[in-house]
Amino acid sequence: MKKMIVMAVLGLVGTQFAKAQVQKGDFLVGGNVGVTSTTPNKVDGSDDKTTTTTFNISPKVGYALSDKWMVGVFVDAGFANIKDVDAGTTTKIKSHLIAPGIFVRNYHMLGESKVAIFGEANVSYGFGSVKTDDTKTSSLNTLEANVVPGITYFVTKRFMLEGVFGGITYRNETTKPQPAGAPKTTSSTFDFSFTKQFQVGVSWLF
Repeated sequence: MKKMIVMAVLGLVGTQFAKAQVQKGDFLVGGNVGVTSTTPNKVDGSDDKTTTTTFNISPKVGYALSDKWMVGVFVDAGFANIKDVDAGTTTKIKSHLIAPGIFVRNYHMLGESKVAIFGEANVSYGFGSVKTDDTKTSSLNTLEANVVPGITYFVTKRFMLEGVFGGITYRNETTKPQPAGAPKTTSSTFDFSFTKQFQVGVSWLF
């Protein structure tokens, strides 16, 4: 009897592992959250310092076209606060950027394991602003495209841990000073950051 129970449990576990992958018709809901705070070391004899605090959140929803392909939408939201103390004068700078976008992923399971690797391409359009001491000083618009590699670990057949590396990024940013009338500036960057960035998130399949 005990032997039969053990075999049944092992069979059930094996079935769960076998189903631990993206399947056609699945919906993915997930994202990541990050908070950072940095304060450089003070210079001897000086009270000057700059403290930067950032908060980022990126929810994502996708639909599996097959066990390998998924398409979806996401929103990258970033908020930053900078407190600068210089010669006894404190300046506070606040900025935010909201960037909705679309993505497509291609999954590949590693054998019979619960690990999959994926490649993702995404594009987003962002808008935001910068305030200095509660006065709006500029508005921002961005267009960004990324190609990133990632890895997924199926904790269960529905719950996943995801890691995304930096990848290749193209970004076009337009800054419009406030009040209106001052000339706007536009910059474009192309960056390879495979080893410079790593983000961790969680996702669920429904």
